[in-house]
Amino acid sequence: MFKPFHTLLPLALIGLGVAGPARAQDNASLVLEEVIVTAQKRTESLADIPMTVNVVTGEKIADFASFSFSDISNMTAGLAISGTDFETNISTRGLGTDLNAAVASRVTLYLDGALISQERGLFSGLYDLQQLELLRGPQGTLYGQASPAGAITVRSRDPNLEEIDGYLQQSLTELQGSNTQFGVSLPLLENELSVRVSGLYDTNEHSDVENITLGKDDENDTKAFRVVALWHPNDEFSLRLAYHDIRDEFDIDPVVEGNGISFQDRKALGNYASTMKNNSDYTVLELNYTFSNNWTSTLLSSYQNNVITRDLDMDATEVRAQQQYVVSEIKELFNYEWRLASQAGEFWDWTIGAFYQDTNANTPVYVDTYVAPAPGFNVFARTIGPAKNDSEDIGVFSHNVFQLSQKATLTAGARYNRVKRGNLQDFYIEYFRLFDDDSLEYLGNLEIQGVVPQDQNSEEDAYTGTLKYQYRFTDELMGYASYDRGWRGGSANISGRPAPPVFGTFKPEDSDNIEIGLKWGLWGGRGMLSVAAYYQTYTDFQYQSDTVEYRAPGGTVNLGSPVVNVDKAESYGVDTDLTLLLSENWTLNAAVSYNKAELADAKNAPCTTGEPLPGGDWAFNTCDLTGQRAGDMPEWSANVITEYWQAIGTTGREWYARGLFNAESDYYSPSEYSNLDHYATLDAFLGLRSTSSGWDASVWVKNVTDETARLKTQRPDPIPDFENGGERDSGYIWVKRQLGPRMAGMTVTYRF
Repeated sequence: MFKPFHTLLPLALIGLGVAGPARAQDNASLVLEEVIVTAQKRTESLADIPMTVNVVTGEKIADFASFSFSDISNMTAGLAISGTDFETNISTRGLGTDLNAAVASRVTLYLDGALISQERGLFSGLYDLQQLELLRGPQGTLYGQASPAGAITVRSRDPNLEEIDGYLQQSLTELQGSNTQFGVSLPLLENELSVRVSGLYDTNEHSDVENITLGKDDENDTKAFRVVALWHPNDEFSLRLAYHDIRDEFDIDPVVEGNGISFQDRKALGNYASTMKNNSDYTVLELNYTFSNNWTSTLLSSYQNNVITRDLDMDATEVRAQQQYVVSEIKELFNYEWRLASQAGEFWDWTIGAFYQDTNANTPVYVDTYVAPAPGFNVFARTIGPAKNDSEDIGVFSHNVFQLSQKATLTAGARYNRVKRGNLQDFYIEYFRLFDDDSLEYLGNLEIQGVVPQDQNSEEDAYTGTLKYQYRFTDELMGYASYDRGWRGGSANISGRPAPPVFGTFKPEDSDNIEIGLKWGLWGGRGMLSVAAYYQTYTDFQYQSDTVEYRAPGGTVNLGSPVVNVDKAESYGVDTDLTLLLSENWTLNAAVSYNKAELADAKNAPCTTGEPLPGGDWAFNTCDLTGQRAGDMPEWSANVITEYWQAIGTTGREWYARGLFNAESDYYSPSEYSNLDHYATLDAFLGLRSTSSGWDASVWVKNVTDETARLKTQRPDPIPDFENGGERDSGYIWVKRQLGPRMAGMTVTYRF
């Protein structure tokens, strides 16, 4: 753990800020390259849009040897992307979503313009991308699903219509790592039709986790390919068809801490191998047609198949206690979006459109549980709890931009959302007496409805939207103020075993956000500063409770982590981003993000108090969690990215050095109601490249100081006491997520 975080971070940023203006005056002819975004479904300059958007280009992803979505977090302050397990999460402005629940993420994800419902399928396979954009704050108008905290749009690389081009890249790393990727554009009709084919094969042991019970190291394996066809026969019409295929196989043995084992040891104890497999494919079609009056019609359609399988040792100990097998399956998901937009109007530009999605999700859940009710009497229980979650989403929207004067612009958008949902999870449990030779004697069975009949079908309506006012004070300085309303629907919790009926479903969540910001061009175009401050409130906040004790039928005490509604939560903070061109061969980007999210009214929230449970089946304790943190994300986050390069005489080559400094304050454990660790890491790159022939070779080290930090922990269930009967605490804490180990590697790229 990096102890002097709060001292080092301000000094580092102040030093970089002082160095920037001094060097920036050396050559006034230099200007930053304009950054183009499509955050408002139009091609615009980043400096001109009244919202907070962070951009990570495909080149930048490759430059910093980013092989998975979690690597993007280090490049973007205030963004946390984590997980290859079911514990996937995208968080910004202090809040994210545990996708174990069948619920839309607070930060939605779009691939080539299409809403991706099963986000887990994209957490690996990061290759051959054009650009990634993070839109902070509620997205209530233009995007397929209204989101409370933000959206991420990912665009794969377009084929080159004019000539054959492409790249081949090979990276080798410590811990048996190899990442191979390629992309090639093949024009079929010059300037009209082209196809781009790209692929990825990645294998590694980068988690550095060793299961000492089974005597094995955890391995990861990803295979992916993509085919993108672009037909652009004239200025009026274009068709883009993209097919993405991703296949992952991961070992995910839970790391533990306790009984003499430190989380820094990266040891797992499970006597049952924990694995995850992901088979995902996405087909996205985009049609654009521009009419003679300069109106543009856009049709987006996607077809998605996702099957993600997890086989997990739930107790994470060497004792045979509980295993869970879950298949999260979304087959034949279709969504469609149609937009009609005016272009280049003198006073008013408008967009109208509609969205439709039909989702059928099946999640078979199998849990094997071993208990010891009395000494010498052991019981094996097999629970089958298939979950079925269907939904139909409809959205109708209008987005309008009014040019009030040469300096003032008003943006107004509104969206109507309607969602119909069906939720079922019926549990069937068989009980057997377990003998020493593993033979079984049937004892009986139990059937329980996980979602009570009155909650199995629902229909929800919501109105969301935006109102933004921006004013350009000078050519270099623009300020804006905005109000945005976000929303996400309710759903059912998917559980591995029966839980209290009140945990079965949760209600929709509304959010209202006020934001003020400025974008300021500095030093004659050689710098850009963006600052935004916001305050956001949530009503019927969907709170991810953690390891709540409850009494199951028969008297056993189980732990659950359901999503439940609390009356109100709030978040507020500041996002800043500074980009400087210090000289013609030296660039710098520094960003700081502060986000505080807390429960403003959370009386009677399910919790574990340490006190005995009330009597009766399904009993649990409650707490007043008002004032507690609403999520597990750090409040402070910062990064500094810099690159310096220099020509080597007249050889046509140049050397370069890159650095990526990333720091975050304390993470929070809702399971333990306590802070975890803060950290600061440095990634360093040194390379040589040709300025003419397209080759590039670099050596690099990520997490140079081998910093360690716990980022997510959870108390596991008690384990059976086979010797004395009953249950006992295992003495371990489950370390669900931690900082990756130091990693050295080399990358060679050839572009043609």
